[in-house]
Amino acid sequence: MNSGVFKSGGGILKIKPLFFCIAIGFFLFAAADAQAGLTAPDGRPRIGLVLSGGGARGMAHVGVIQVLEEMKIPISCIAGTSMGAIVGALYAAGMPPAEMEKFVTSIEWNEAFKDKPPPSELSFRRKREAADYLINFDLGFKDGKFAIPKGLLQGQNLNLILKSLLFHTEGIDDFNKLNIPFRAVATDLETGDAVILEKGELAKAIRASMSIPALFAPVEIDGRILVDGGIANNLPIDIARQMGADVVIVVDISTNLSRREELTSSVEVTSQLTTILVQRNTTLQIRTMHETDILIRPDMGNISSGDFFRASEAVATGRKKAEEMKPQLARLAAPDKDFLAYLQIQRKKDQEMPTIDTVEVVNKTSLPTGLIAAHIDMKPGAKLHLAELKRNIDRVYGIDTFERVDFYLKKKDKSSGMVIEPLEKSWGPNYFRFGLGLEDNFKGSSSYALTAQFTKTAINRLAGEWRTEVQIGESPHIYTEFYQPVDYSLSYFVAANTGYRVRNFNNYNEDGDITTRYRAQSGHIGLDVGRQFGNWGELRLGIRREYGDIKVLVGDHTGPADTYNRGSVFVSAAYSTLDNYVFPLYGTDAYVTWDYNLKMLGSDIEVQAVGVKWMTAFTWGKYTFLPSIDIKTTLDNDDMAVQDTFPLGGFLNLSGFSANEIYGRHTGLARLVAYREIGSAGLGALKMPLYIGLSAEAGNVWDKRSDINFESLILAGSIFIGTKSFLGPIYLAYGQAQRSHSSIYLYLGKRF
Repeated sequence: MNSGVFKSGGGILKIKPLFFCIAIGFFLFAAADAQAGLTAPDGRPRIGLVLSGGGARGMAHVGVIQVLEEMKIPISCIAGTSMGAIVGALYAAGMPPAEMEKFVTSIEWNEAFKDKPPPSELSFRRKREAADYLINFDLGFKDGKFAIPKGLLQGQNLNLILKSLLFHTEGIDDFNKLNIPFRAVATDLETGDAVILEKGELAKAIRASMSIPALFAPVEIDGRILVDGGIANNLPIDIARQMGADVVIVVDISTNLSRREELTSSVEVTSQLTTILVQRNTTLQIRTMHETDILIRPDMGNISSGDFFRASEAVATGRKKAEEMKPQLARLAAPDKDFLAYLQIQRKKDQEMPTIDTVEVVNKTSLPTGLIAAHIDMKPGAKLHLAELKRNIDRVYGIDTFERVDFYLKKKDKSSGMVIEPLEKSWGPNYFRFGLGLEDNFKGSSSYALTAQFTKTAINRLAGEWRTEVQIGESPHIYTEFYQPVDYSLSYFVAANTGYRVRNFNNYNEDGDITTRYRAQSGHIGLDVGRQFGNWGELRLGIRREYGDIKVLVGDHTGPADTYNRGSVFVSAAYSTLDNYVFPLYGTDAYVTWDYNLKMLGSDIEVQAVGVKWMTAFTWGKYTFLPSIDIKTTLDNDDMAVQDTFPLGGFLNLSGFSANEIYGRHTGLARLVAYREIGSAGLGALKMPLYIGLSAEAGNVWDKRSDINFESLILAGSIFIGTKSFLGPIYLAYGQAQRSHSSIYLYLGKRF
């Protein structure tokens, strides 16, 4: 375990008994007044606002608060649970209702409910992994046992969003000192007791209050493991009373129980049991209400707890119900002068971002402090920019050995220090990941690939990794690589690898039937050295030694396998700025490779091969366009064996042909893909966007360079629908090409 900190910068006063008693009395009076909340004018009740949990339904709270302000109703204290804690904390910290509505309706909830930063912020090695499309879930292997995270999400992005919104509260560790005194409710996972959060870090408190078990990892505060407060106290009326509220305005948006005909699956049954627990404690709280209290229950209709994309509708629903309650609420309105004074206290004050005098890493992980610090480029002496801070946090998190990377502002005297604090994955440092790829052209040709990958991370102080991958299916292989960075910035590396693979090469007749099938199997060993450039590029040099054989399995001339040897050096340069690898909206992805087989290295042939691929994405309005070029060619040999040729065919690679249906010593493909989002499907905030698109393609394969000309190009195209799923991208497509080739494709796990 490594621990470290990185920094980038008398006399005696005698008090008479009477004075002492007066001072003590004044102190107690002031403390009681702070506990009671904002002081209400004489004769006016102190009003407590109670906001229930309910997931996305809780955005109705924003609409209710809008109406309360329009009616000039001042709030003296707030108690909230789960989504009610989020809305309540934002209001207590001074956010105006209009700004709250803008936040809940404009935020990309899909991004908030993710942990990993976008590919544009990942290291280049992690980008390459993101393009592989293994299922994005790490199954830990620790002490000889499998281990899984405590939640599907660790809350990394949500934590950054909340802390950015509440950054002006940094340094406030007593929620009585917020613009409006505030309490959040969480549940102790060990005892089931309600835990009232009134001190500490505000963003952490509300994250604990809304950590839905299994979805979000629990949050540890003061030695207690905390989850969503709705289980213990979803409507904390009693807490508002304890804060000194004379009258409470209670907003209940909790989910109703489902009817018998709706309980059709294990998911609905489990959800019903949770709702029963929440409804019971909610009912008990409502029974404690007084005649002077007001209960607001917006009619949420079919808006579910997961419908975060219906934020505007939820806000409008809360507003509508509050407006219906105006006759009951009117008696709580304050005079204009008093309400103006209230707003002066409630609204957050504009404040200048602090100058950061030091940047520190509080490190209790197995990686050295210097390695983590090398991923931080914030310079002491400059004013803090939250966008820059987020990029730095994402960069550290992108090392991909941390469960969470937190930050906080440390003030001492007149200086301000930014502290970065990574937390190592509790289920690591060894992980399994799995992948699934399917392809079917609905003409009798199909293939699949099942992949298992095991990675040992943080093997040494320079974050060395050992990765082994096994794939079964159409092209089985086993591959293992030891990857070793040689500096703290992880820029320079060496990698030793070895593997075994099997590939099929098919010849087809005009009817699409296989006439000849070759099977090539080979083993290799290699050594690479390289350099990563920021997170946008990589240069790699290597040497390979390969042994293999090839045999005809179907067709004429079946017989013993022919053996072959290859020894080569290679150079590759890659560049990527895509925002994602499924349906990118912007950025470029490109690479150039040069491979030279040399007889002096044991190769049977001496030949050079070059590959160039370029693709860029740009979005115009609602439409995204992806032009691309892919060329592979040999430079000085027209007599290469089949195992050294390059394939073409399949969806977006001359659509209409079967995958890898044609191959040659020279290949070229140009295409333009266009698509737009047409809707979404999925559960709640975890939506899967749906796209429709089409492609235009031109290309071919050639055995001789002299055969390459525009007249020989094959024109092809496709139309498809697709989505991003937990298992990877899914496409259903129809493709057609010249020479009477057409296919219907179902793809899972393929990238553009």
